[in-house]
Amino acid sequence: MPAERTPRANLKQTTLFSFATKRAGPTPSTGIKPSGTSAAHASDDSDASSPVRQKPARPPMDNKLKSPARPKPKPKPKAKKAGDEDRAETDVLLSIKPEFTKLISERKKNHEYRKYKLKESVERLWLYETAPTSAITYVMETSTPKVPGEVNDPSGIGNDDFDKGLKQSKYGYPVTGLFRLKRPLTTAQLKDRFDIAVPQGWRYATRKLVEEVGSDAMERVF
Repeated sequence: MPAERTPRANLKQTTLFSFATKRAGPTPSTGIKPSGTSAAHASDDSDASSPVRQKPARPPMDNKLKSPARPKPKPKPKAKKAGDEDRAETDVLLSIKPEFTKLISERKKNHEYRKYKLKESVERLWLYETAPTSAITYVMETSTPKVPGEVNDPSGIGNDDFDKGLKQSKYGYPVTGLFRLKRPLTTAQLKDRFDIAVPQGWRYATRKLVEEVGSDAMERVF
């Protein structure tokens, strides 16, 4: 007699997915928001609880320590030029053309005109005649120079043109007296005896020249 077969129970197919779902079970409701929101709240909480670090403010420039100011050096006294202590500020060597010394000696020219103004202390002009003479021949006495419009003497050569401003010269030195050197001082004698170079325009005379070539070495013209 054949053995009785036990009826098979209906087996339900279980997949890997359903197995995992059963093991994990339903996700309990915890009230926790998604992780992105939580992170944002966490960041807000940390900002509220911890103080914000700020960079220390820089002190204004005026409050910075300044190095003490260095005292300004005292200006050095101007060095005297070589020969300054030996010059005679009352006497000047003046270069002049021979034709003009002739006019002065003849009293046809009673002012010597120049572009520059000499010191008020100047009393005498030692007239150095240029070539071909190349020597000091006359010493002219003078006074305060005049400017255009102050001469007012038509008798002298060049005076009217000077007063009208037609000359390049700005100062007129009046001829108040004239001496002729008995022995003219040549270029070589000026260099050898007095260490004086030929003036280019003008230069101060030295004390030695004024003292050694005195009135006894001259004769008055007028």
